Amino acid sequence: MHALSVERTIDAAPEAVFDAFIALYDSDRPDWVVDSSLDLRVGGRWSVAFQVPDGPAFREERTITALDRPHLLEYAVTAVYGGVPTFDTTVQVTIDGGRVRLAQQGFPAPETRDVFAGAWPDVLAELDRRVSGRPS
Repeated sequence: MHALSVERTIDAAPEAVFDAFIALYDSDRPDWVVDSSLDLRVGGRWSVAFQVPDGPAFREERTITALDRPHLLEYAVTAVYGGVPTFDTTVQVTIDGGRVRLAQQGFPAPETRDVFAGAWPDVLAELDRRVSGRPS
């Protein structure tokens, strides 16, 4: 199985970063997140539908496996393309002071991992923009 890890330093309180990360996929979604349903508790389900630019529409069916706001969020993911579950991964988001680290593992192939590895830095940049108040 293949894994990725990305980090970014964000100059904001951990609570603000955590809440902005959740909002990014739920209440304050960018255009590429087209739908979301969240039950934010351990064992809760989180369904997120995506339409990324120049990419296929897909959905992630997530189950929250660990939650320690504002320092830790972990969830199991089943990626669904064309209505068919295609692979499972796990995601761990840790916020330690201003350092945000995202790790995702379980990709079936390096090519799949690389697609996600290319997107996560942009997600963290958007998160930074939102909590810092800087224009895009």
